[in-house]
Parts: sequence; C-alpha cells; structure tokens
Amino acid sequence: MCGIAGIIARRQEPVRDALPRMNAAQAHRGPNDTGEAYLTFGDHALGLGHRRLSIIDLSNYGHQPMVNPLTGDQLIFNGEIYNFQLLRHQLESQGIRFQGHSDTEVLLHALSHWGSECISQLQGMFAFAFYNARSGELLLARDSIGIKPLYIGRAAGVLVFASEVRAILATGLVGQELDAQGIAGLLAYGSVQHPMTAFENIRSFPAGHYKIIKPSDPLNDDAPIPFWRFPDPVPETNSGKTLESIRSTMEASVRDHLISDVPVGVFLSSGIDSTIVACLGGKLTPHLRSFTVGFEDNPDLSELKLATETAKLFNLDHTQVQIAASDAESAAGEWLQSMDSPSMDGFNVYIISKAVRAQGITVALSGQGGDELFGGYPSFGDVPRLHRLMSKATWIPAPLRRSMASVVSAGKSQAVRQKLVEIAAGDGSLLSLYCQRRRVLSDRQLATLGLSADALGLTPEFLDSHEARKIRLREDDLVWSISQLESRLYMGNMLLRDGDTNGMAHCLEIRVPFLDQRMLDLAYALPGRVRLPDGRANKHLLRQAFSDLLRPELLNQPKSGFTLPIRRWMRGPLHDMCATGLSHLKSTGLFESKGIDGIWNSFLREPESPIWTRAFTLCILGLYLRDKKTI
Repeated sequence: MCGIAGIIARRQEPVRDALPRMNAAQAHRGPNDTGEAYLTFGDHALGLGHRRLSIIDLSNYGHQPMVNPLTGDQLIFNGEIYNFQLLRHQLESQGIRFQGHSDTEVLLHALSHWGSECISQLQGMFAFAFYNARSGELLLARDSIGIKPLYIGRAAGVLVFASEVRAILATGLVGQELDAQGIAGLLAYGSVQHPMTAFENIRSFPAGHYKIIKPSDPLNDDAPIPFWRFPDPVPETNSGKTLESIRSTMEASVRDHLISDVPVGVFLSSGIDSTIVACLGGKLTPHLRSFTVGFEDNPDLSELKLATETAKLFNLDHTQVQIAASDAESAAGEWLQSMDSPSMDGFNVYIISKAVRAQGITVALSGQGGDELFGGYPSFGDVPRLHRLMSKATWIPAPLRRSMASVVSAGKSQAVRQKLVEIAAGDGSLLSLYCQRRRVLSDRQLATLGLSADALGLTPEFLDSHEARKIRLREDDLVWSISQLESRLYMGNMLLRDGDTNGMAHCLEIRVPFLDQRMLDLAYALPGRVRLPDGRANKHLLRQAFSDLLRPELLNQPKSGFTLPIRRWMRGPLHDMCATGLSHLKSTGLFESKGIDGIWNSFLREPESPIWTRAFTLCILGLYLRDKKTI
C-alpha cells in the first residue's frame, strides 16, 4: 500500500516544481521511502512520484518508481497483487529474472512482457501507472471493484493523477472550484458519488478500467477501457457445489491476504463477516492478533463480549480498544484533518486503525464485502418488497400515493416519514427504490437548501447520468441487481474510499479478503434464488458454508455493524464542533440558512432517529470546507 502521483504537462518546469509537493501531500501513505522520475513524453514532460509503505520485500529492491533494467519501463503502484507468486513462476519459466521478491517487481515484468492483457489476470487491489519505454505510452489502471483509489485532475495543458484528491490540489495547477454536482451527491448519500469529487476539475477514475495515454495526444479525455464487469447470474447454479466453492475460495483468499513481511492483524466485531475472516486467519496463523472496539460510555453498542469469546475459541491474540466520550472531540479533530474527501462515514475506521497501528500492526484484514456479495443489508429484503408493492400501485396518481404514505407512516420519526413519502411518490423503478432506501437527505430537504437534481443536470436520484446508464439491472433477479447497486454505490462511493483514506492516515494497510477477484467472480454470478432462497437478508450462503465457525449467539443477534455513538456525541463532546461546521456552512452562502437550521433542529427534536445522519453530513461538509479553505 502506497501513494502514487503523476503529472503530464507541456513543459518540464511545472512538473519538477509540483511533483515533490504531490509526494509530500501523500507522505502519510508511505513513510518508508519516496521516489521521483522525470521523463520526456512526446512533446510533453512526464513526472512519476511514489510514497512507499513497505509490506512485501522491505529491501531497496522495492523502491519506486521501479525500472525494468532490460526495457527501461517504469512503474508506480499502490496496492497488493495476491497471486504475484504464481505470476512470477510463469514469468520465470519464460526467462524473466528477478532481483527482489516484491509483488511490484512481478507486476512490472508482467506489464513489460504481456502488456495490458495481463491486467485481467491480476488478483488483488491496485491502482498503478506504467510507462512503456518502447512505445512511449502511459498505462493507468484501477482494480475491478475499486478498493484502491485513483483520481484525475485536468487544467489547460496539464493532466495530473494521484491516490488522493489532496495531492492533486497540492500541485497548484488544478483549480479548486467546488463541484455543485459532487456536493449535492454528498448531501444526498453521505459521500460524493463517482465520478464526481468535491472539485470541478478532479474526477475519480472508474474501477475495473484502464486507460492508455499516447504521447501523440497526452491530454485527451477518451473514455477508459473496461477489463472487468459484474458477471451475469448463472441460472443452473448448484447450491451444494456453491457452498464448497465459497468455503475453498474464501480459505484461499484469506491465506493469500496474510502474505506479508510485516505484522498482520484482523478487525474483529461480533458480525458474521469479520468472524469468518478472523477464524480462517487464526487457523492459518497461530496467535493471529485481533482487535475489537468498545465504548466505555455506551456499553449497549459494544461488541466486546461476543468478539472476545470468538477470539478465545480460535486462539487469537485479542486486544480490546475502549473509547470514551471524552476522547471523541480530539479524535474527531484529527479525523477531519486527515479527510481527503468529505464523508459522513469513516470515523469508526479512523479510530480502530489508529489503535491497531499503535500496537505495531501494519496490515489489517477486514470483513468488508460480505454484506454486498451475500445479501446482508436490509435493502436485500426491503427493496424487493417495495418493488412488488409499487408495481401494484402504479395506477394510483402520485399525489394520492404520497398522501397515503403520509397517513400510513404517522407516528414514525420525521426521517422515516419523509423517506416513505418520497418512495411512494417515485416511479417505482428498482434504481429509484434502492436509492431512496439509501438516501441521507431527502429531495424535500435538499430543496430547502436550494438544491434540485434537474437544475444540477443530475438524474432524479442525484447520480451522474452517464454512470447511471452503466448500471445493469434485471427485473428477473432483484437480489443480483441490489448486490450490484450496493457494491457500486454504497461500497464503492463510501466504504472502500473511507477505508483506504482512514487506514492510510495511520500508515495501516487494510485488506479485504471478501473482495478478492476469485470471490468477486464467484459471488456476483450467483442468482438471487441461491444467495437468498427465502428472501431474507441473512447471508444464507455464508451461514451454511461456515456453520462450524458461527455459533448461535452470533447468528441470532440483530445486525449492527461497527457503529460509533456519534448521534449521542453530537449532543455532548462533539456539539461545539458541529456548531462550528454549521456556522461555516451558512457563511459560505452555498445553501439556504433556513434549510440548514431546519435539519439541525429536526435532529435536536429526534436525536435517536436516523435524522442524525442528515445533520452530521452538513456539519462535516462545513468543517471540510473550512479546513480546506476552499471558500
């Protein structure tokens, strides 16, 4: 895990001036080594920069930009290639010789020897730039599901790319004008929606794609080329063989994700996914270290008891991390300073990553991905039910459906009432229903701030229209469709991005065995009738495939996840911080002040309801804009 940076410009001077600033802006991603290379790129100049967090092969043979001594090709790489040993054997059989034993060197020779065709053979998480000395071309690529970030910035005569938005801004070459579409997406969902960022001139590179930049036309904006897409469901899937495949594939994935030359640990909650990862890891690594977070002031949210019992059963070297409300304010301030893209999520990952890194751990395995692949979110049950209901009610005029929903939801919290009313008034499409289910601020709340999807040129769901058209949905398999939506929109736009940023804030590499390429290809091809045969969002296949690891106490508990008591802290230790964020947000003039006050006052009236996420998102945006000094 590292940080990459690159610049293409018409002259050498701006490249040599800005590239060191990009590397410095990402120093937290790679404290062990830094490197720069300056090349001629047709009539332009090319700079490649790298910050290294040493994980595999701690020697100088892992230095980047890494140069192929035979061809002159160069590579900057962020991530891990888990099948690098197999690829190395294949390359060695064809006469390739290696100096070190890193996965970076294997990737470099694979690209030199096989070209872009090898990308689809990679099992891992990655974002990289590869300079082909013979053709003079530059290849950019990002892994299938988007575990590793990659951003592109553009200005007159300049193309910039990096692992983080802040590195692009640090060049001073790309404008810092805010993107109204990106900000609206943040308020609608709690995170900025791909391909937007908070800034007009910076975009997120699409997952599962690569792009070849030619020296004859280096600043073109041609669309990247896909090398992977969500597989279609396979109708004739055999349930019995599927369980065997899930078990063996997951075991292989965890085994490969444990490969490291530095200490490895695992995030352990009381949930199914992290329990599976931790238990499989414990069988492969004696006394594997595990970590669980608890809350001194909010024991009702603690997962310590069940997680500690799991650790004891599987001989894990377990550490409990207790967080008190008194720690929240200072931790929140640090978190905000480390934030690369505004998000209402990620504070939890920041806190546990800090605690794990303080214990000397450099790599941590996470259970992220189990819910998306195997149907663990409530949306897998709710959205199909809503879809069936709406299909029978389309003959009812929208205003009447809205009124009926308002009556039916009487007595529920304001946040729930607004969501049900807008669902009832929608077009009943699968995309609309899913997005309303996941929404943070409602259309009505956004309108009170002065925002509308139509005026901003977004889809009614506040998504980029081009990206929305890429989403393939099937009316004959709603579970498969929801899995893709959860993976693209929730996991891709929030969870993976926040996991990377908040882990790397502490020089901690977070690995996600459920999102191994073999698991992606296996799980996404499963039809809904196999994944969730009774329609309940209970991760049926994981329960069956790992029944020996999952005791009844884990299986029978309500779904919770690792959640901080933020809504309670917002009225206590985080109150002043929130007030500061809202005050700055109002001072920017971006939104109607009455709308901001209305959302905050709704939270004060119903602090235990989901409305807290709406208020917190506004606070975070205000603090982000203040700290980044964009307005």
